[in-house]
Amino acid sequence: MVRATCTSVFAIVLAVTAFGQSAPMYDTPDLQGKLYKTIFVQGAGTLAVADLAAVPEPARGRLQRVLDRRAAFTSRLQPGASDLQAVAVEAKKRRLEAGIFALIDAPEIQQLAADYAQAAKVLYEWDGKPDGPLAEATDAEDVLKREPATPLAPYLYVLIAARQRAAFETMKPDADKASMTAAARKYRTFLQRARSAEDPIFTLLADDMDRQPHIYVKSEHHPRDFDPDT
Repeated sequence: MVRATCTSVFAIVLAVTAFGQSAPMYDTPDLQGKLYKTIFVQGAGTLAVADLAAVPEPARGRLQRVLDRRAAFTSRLQPGASDLQAVAVEAKKRRLEAGIFALIDAPEIQQLAADYAQAAKVLYEWDGKPDGPLAEATDAEDVLKREPATPLAPYLYVLIAARQRAAFETMKPDADKASMTAAARKYRTFLQRARSAEDPIFTLLADDMDRQPHIYVKSEHHPRDFDPDT
């Protein structure tokens, strides 16, 4: 009887632990995807000063600095596009450059942002397939492998997570089980690295993205708690 009771209790503990590992745990303000869009999408639905009124300090002040830096941003990338696709790629590269500059206040960050954006692999269109975002994620990982101590590292962690999630959302478990599992694992790994960064803005950004039901295409699954066997 005692043994049976102990076994039951152990099973309950395992179940609770498993739930705790998969359930989202946030103690950051819900920015409704607006910080994520400010950094990675821009345009409509981005963070505005009015959105900060209900955000407690010190997060409010840190977010205000992001908005101030984003407003002050000027690109150092030199235009050189010769066709519409190249123009679109240049615009995406400037989006990377602007996001880095808005998030990171460090010496020479403007030039670092421009250098990274200029060299980064950016595709014109992903066409609803995983190859594009995975290629961009791999390129960012290669930068980290060459320069693990780069000031861009926390930004790159979130960028890689975002690209892995975009790829994940284009896949289906019945056809892409292994690839979905790999993308979900990398998403969680790099998001956790971002949350471990010294600057709390990266926790705010990571949580803001993680709260969104999707970031590229609608999916029935979220990489945060994806289990291909359930």
